[in-house]
Amino acid sequence: MNLVIDIGNSNVKVATFNEDFLLNNEVLEYSKLIQYLKDLNFNSGIISNVGNQNLESELLNKYPNLISLSSKLDFPIQFSYQSMDTIGKDRIANAVGAFVQNPNSNSLVIDAGTCLTFDFVDSNNCYHGGAISPGLTMRFKALNAFTEKLPLLDVKSADIKLIGSDTKLSIISGVVNGMAGEIISIIERYRQKHPILSIFFTGGDSEFINSIVEFEKNGIFAVENLTMIGLNTILNNNEK
Repeated sequence: MNLVIDIGNSNVKVATFNEDFLLNNEVLEYSKLIQYLKDLNFNSGIISNVGNQNLESELLNKYPNLISLSSKLDFPIQFSYQSMDTIGKDRIANAVGAFVQNPNSNSLVIDAGTCLTFDFVDSNNCYHGGAISPGLTMRFKALNAFTEKLPLLDVKSADIKLIGSDTKLSIISGVVNGMAGEIISIIERYRQKHPILSIFFTGGDSEFINSIVEFEKNGIFAVENLTMIGLNTILNNNEK
C-alpha cells in the first residue's frame, strides 16, 4: 500500500493507494497526523510539503520508507522551466496528475486553493509553467486587510449577483465574478493557442467555483484528487 501526504498551508491531506487505485482520502489537522499514521501499515510513501517543514522532518525521521518530493526524483514528464527547485510541489503533482488522466495531450490544470494556479503540460508530456494569482479566500482577506472599512467575508454558500446592492454583495460580486471571469479568460487564451486542450479543475474551492462558472459547459473536467493521484504516480516512478 502506498501512502501520500500533502502538507498544505492550513491542513494535511492523506491518501492511500493500492498501486494506482485510490483506497482512502482524509483531511487532517497538523496535530492529528502522527496519531493517524500509527494505525497504518504502508510499504512506501511520499510527502509534498508547502506548509510545515518541522512536521515533514519529523515524518522523514520516523518513517524511513517515506520520500520527500523534490527536483531530484524521477518524473514521468519532462520540464521546461527555469528552475525546478522553484516550482510549487503541488503544481508539479498536478502536472503529473494531468499526464495520468490524459497522456500525450495538451492539458491545462486549474487549481483553486489558497492560490489560483494554472499549469500547462503539452502533448509531448512536457511541463511549461503557467500562472499564479490569489485564491478566493485570499482575495476576500486582502480587501479587508488593505482597507479601513471593508468587512471580511466568507461566502461559500452565497447567492452571487452581478450587481451588488450593498457593500457586502458588491464585494462578493467583485471577488467571485472577477475570479470566474479570470478563469474563463485564461481558458479562452489557452484554447486560441491550443485548440485541442484537456482542462482539469481541482482544489478546495473547485466545487464552489464550479457552481458559478458551470465548467461542464466549457469542457472542463473536475478531478477532486488530482494532486494526490500525481503524487502517487511520482512515488511509483521512484520505487526501487
